[in-house]
Amino acid sequence: MNFRRLIWVAFVMALGVGRAEAQTASQPAGRLEVSFGAGWLGGASFGEQPADLRGASGSPYRLFESETSLRGTGLFEARAGFALTRRYTVEGRAAMSKPELQAVVSSDAEVAGSFTAVESIDQYIFDAGVLVRLDELESFGLKPFAIGGFGYVRQLHGDQQLVETGHLFYVGGGVTCPLFSRAQGFIRSGSIRGDLRLNVLSLDLDEDSRSQGSVSASLVLTF
Repeated sequence: MNFRRLIWVAFVMALGVGRAEAQTASQPAGRLEVSFGAGWLGGASFGEQPADLRGASGSPYRLFESETSLRGTGLFEARAGFALTRRYTVEGRAAMSKPELQAVVSSDAEVAGSFTAVESIDQYIFDAGVLVRLDELESFGLKPFAIGGFGYVRQLHGDQQLVETGHLFYVGGGVTCPLFSRAQGFIRSGSIRGDLRLNVLSLDLDEDSRSQGSVSASLVLTF
């Protein structure tokens, strides 16, 4: 898949950024970071899907056409990370959202006009990846970073009678804004983190991957 190749190329580039690790003045290695936040998960289109029957003469008979899309929605996330070095951090994230799956049905052989069918989905994402700090690019007190990784997707449809699973790859970046820092104490520092991600999802019941953008903000505490 072209999307997957793009994800891995960007991920490898992110890991290769910044050989001058000794020049990076960020959190010391060995620190645990925990964050909680919220954001917005963009929508995705599945395109048009015609429903045809084969008639006695062999020619197709159009029952209806449908155009399906997943609407954008809010999300909640929690994240934990461990600083391997001053530049690299491994992190895991859990995110929950409740998007709507909308299908616009038209050209129905039995119903005039068109109508929209709506289904609510409970979506859970568990992913893991690497964060690369780019503190040498700090500007106006904002410290940029790059991220990339992969994860697991679980969707519960309707009354949770249908369960759909799959996987995702993601790349992105963002900035952190320090709030406080101290040499001693249980909580060593706090900051605000903003993320912008491109998520490429591949679900078991879908033939093609789909991309969704997401943006979020979270409070980060370092122990």
